Amino acid sequence: IGILARADEKGGPIAQLLELSRPGSVFYMCAQGGLRLKFEEERILYHDKEIKQIGLLAGGTGIAPMIQIMRAYGHYVKDHPNPEQLPPFQLNLIYACETVGDLSYMKILNAVREQIPSRFRFYIKLSKPPLGWTEGIGFSEKHDIIRHLVEPSDNTLVVMCGPPIFEDAMRKLLLRVGFDASQYYSYAEGDRVATRV
Repeated sequence: IGILARADEKGGPIAQLLELSRPGSVFYMCAQGGLRLKFEEERILYHDKEIKQIGLLAGGTGIAPMIQIMRAYGHYVKDHPNPEQLPPFQLNLIYACETVGDLSYMKILNAVREQIPSRFRFYIKLSKPPLGWTEGIGFSEKHDIIRHLVEPSDNTLVVMCGPPIFEDAMRKLLLRVGFDASQYYSYAEGDRVATRV
């Protein structure tokens, strides 16, 4: 298996677990429910509904599952027999962190953007930006969703992952923009549902 996690103090429980592990350590792992996207030949499905645009909202280390989605979509386009004939699709990310030092995996984001430039873009917001920072400043707001994410529609899905306070704020923000609960997936809520099953 591959584990994508920060190795510093902001890596959370998984980083602490990995730091304490030694060769020969044994762990019991339980998969979380997670997001289930189906990449078919000419379309992408979520709960048997065709999706034509996905917005990704990542807070801090919540970028890890977003990278999985971006990579899966990049492989889907690259491995398709006729990628230029795929229907139009947009994958947009808003990545919110405190400082520049928190911006993990920027090389991966840039690599995905180079791989599928007409289908993927991202926007960074920092709550404590350095002098001269030219992207977003502060917390994600309504105008960020409208300008940098995706518009509410029957064929739109927004996926969010981050600290509970971030996801709670983003759910409220999406509702104010015009999304309904069927148009977004929250990893925090999805994990709670999965643990009850």
